[in-house]
Order: sequence, then C-alpha cells, then structure tokens
Amino acid sequence: MDERTAEQLAVLVGGEAWQSGGGIYLVTVNRDDGSLVVFSADAICEYQNDEAFDAGRASKTIFLTIPETEDLYVIVDLKGNVFYQDNAMERGWRYEEDALHEARALESRGEGKFSVVRQSELPA
Repeated sequence: MDERTAEQLAVLVGGEAWQSGGGIYLVTVNRDDGSLVVFSADAICEYQNDEAFDAGRASKTIFLTIPETEDLYVIVDLKGNVFYQDNAMERGWRYEEDALHEARALESRGEGKFSVVRQSELPA
C-alpha cells in the first residue's frame, strides 16, 4: 500500500505504519500477548511474535484485494475539483462504470458537467 493509506490505516487500527522497502508500506499492531498483526495491501497476517514475523511464519492470514489508488477512478468537474468515493481516504471508485454512474447522477441533478479519470492521472 502507499504511504498515505498506511498512515491513515495505522491511525484507525492503533498501529504503526512503516516502509518495508521498495516503496511498500505495512501497518503493524503489537498486541498485549506479544503477537503481531501486520496489514499489507494483499493480506492481514497474525504472527506469534517478532521472530515469527522476521521468518515469515504467519499463524493466520486473511487475503485482501485493496487496489492501489493508481487503479481507481475519480470524478472531476470543469473547475478541476476532484470527487472521491471516500473523501477522507481520497480513494476513488474501483470500477470506471461506478464512477461514471455517480458522475451522471451529479449531472442529472444539475450540479454541472463531470468527467471520470484514473486517479493516477490527477496532477500531483
């Protein structure tokens, strides 16, 4: 996951975001019993302890599909304002069709003209 997502997730779960290398961020939660829960873009894993984590021996794993923001779609109005599916996390829609549906709904209410673009195409 990206740094921003990791930082926000860390706040939500009471953990710590850290870069594991290569621009990949993880969120870790140290539990009272000494176990470690690690959130990545692909999975949530529980490890008995830090040594088990270092060895890659997860005791439990839940696989996820959290798309990177580059793979999401957002709505943009003529003034350049961006509309996200989740404004707090600044994450768009997974499917272009869903974003288009929302854009058409905004237009049908007379709220202006809108286009849908990949979130990765937004200016930095």
